[in-house]
Amino acid sequence: MVTVALGTAAGAFLAAGLIPLAAAGSARADADDVSPAVDTDFISATDKLFALFGINDVGFADPDDNFEAMVLNIPSLHITDVLTSGADPSDSLAAFGVPDDIAVGTAGVTVNTFTDSMDPLLNSTFTIPFTDPLAGLWDLLVAHDFFGL
Repeated sequence: MVTVALGTAAGAFLAAGLIPLAAAGSARADADDVSPAVDTDFISATDKLFALFGINDVGFADPDDNFEAMVLNIPSLHITDVLTSGADPSDSLAAFGVPDDIAVGTAGVTVNTFTDSMDPLLNSTFTIPFTDPLAGLWDLLVAHDFFGL
């Protein structure tokens, strides 16, 4: 009986600590979120460690559309790699310089698009016929700036 009571109390304290973390809003929401008819839950987070080496690595998530993305850009090598999982009908990723045909993604599919502006022969795209199985975890990490740790 004492074990059950302690377990229940510990569970309540744990839930009280984690529920606000999981439900907290992101400081990275798009600036246009205050306008009507825009995608208010599109979020992003930048990898600060890679930035020290001149690499732009940004994670994106749109939980209500089941859309996740990562854009890796290495300006010194003129390469960009865009990984999308699912589709984002609001095309919010285009605001970050990703071409429209890549930014929207594809429903139910994970797509990786590699581009090299110095050698277009290296450009490639491949798909995996399912969306990211860890999408919920990705959404939580991006929302709380844990991306890139």
